[in-house]
Amino acid sequence: MERQHDRIESLNMLLSTYLPDRIRKAVKRIKEHYLNDLEEIRIRSGLPLMGVFSGSDYFISEEGVLSHSSQSALIVTPKEVNSLFLLLCEQSVYAYQDDIIRGFITLQGGHRAGICGTVVYDGDRIKAIKDISSVNIRFSRQVKGCARDIFQQLIRNRQDIHNTLILSPPRCGKTTILRDLCRLISQGLGNDSFRGLRTAVIDERSELAASFRGVPQNDLGPRTDILDGCRKSQGIEMMLRGMAPQVIVVDELGAMEDADAIRMAWNAGVRIIATAHAFGLEDFKRRLGVGQLAGKDGFERIVLLGMNNGKRWAKVMDANGNEYSALAESCRMPDGFCRMRGHGNEYVFEACRETACTGKTCGNSS
Repeated sequence: MERQHDRIESLNMLLSTYLPDRIRKAVKRIKEHYLNDLEEIRIRSGLPLMGVFSGSDYFISEEGVLSHSSQSALIVTPKEVNSLFLLLCEQSVYAYQDDIIRGFITLQGGHRAGICGTVVYDGDRIKAIKDISSVNIRFSRQVKGCARDIFQQLIRNRQDIHNTLILSPPRCGKTTILRDLCRLISQGLGNDSFRGLRTAVIDERSELAASFRGVPQNDLGPRTDILDGCRKSQGIEMMLRGMAPQVIVVDELGAMEDADAIRMAWNAGVRIIATAHAFGLEDFKRRLGVGQLAGKDGFERIVLLGMNNGKRWAKVMDANGNEYSALAESCRMPDGFCRMRGHGNEYVFEACRETACTGKTCGNSS
């Protein structure tokens, strides 16, 4: 209950700082047990106000009532979107221009505001985004301890870990798990079973550390160095040259050059913890470039995440897809992550398909 109370307090502070008055009042009127599941607020000019609650979309009325129907929802005005954008930029669009052209602004507390509008080019480079039409505020939640059971399966010995790939569809918690794994790798387990390792984070999308004016808003551990806003391929090379890491952590593999950079790290004896969007191991293996990293002499552990009936689950496999039984017992992991017994790859594939992401959550709060 204390954790839930802290989340509500943090959310209220964020709402009071940034949201225009009418939208702020509507969100604050949502019943607290639903508000605790709020992951995103989507604010679109001339369209209904919408929230994402544990992966499911609901429209929000002025009275804070949630519904699948948009008929009674609060309609956001262009003036409110513009007002919100200026508040996010602290009334100085120029000062935030570098963030804006990347498509998002990182807020204090590790939260993020994604931005859409009219893109202005200077040659082949994005110069600005003007006439802002929609903003998506994503609420950051660091869940310390959520990856502890998974981490036990990744330890090679007390001073080494296995190269690990985390796979999941969107909104199934892979960044939350990765963030906690980074913290555990960096700080160690507080006993002689695993000592902390020098860890480097290439935070290309500013989601892991969520640095605000150079200060990480999330705890990634005491032995962690962070490159914020840097491309993975360039960041890995920079870290290898300058910081002598034992482990490098990256989020969302995909680009062709990512694969070469990861092989470079492996050739230097550095372990990699990475994530990618995929519905399963075979789905990932079909990806050009990075898919080959899951083959022979590639990642040694595969963590598969999904959602079933609104509950997130996780399982750990070897490179051949064989599941480790240690995660197939009991039912719950912290903050909604749910462990699931293995039923073969076909079942897992179907469970992952569900995560796109329609697990049942709030219902109507009326």
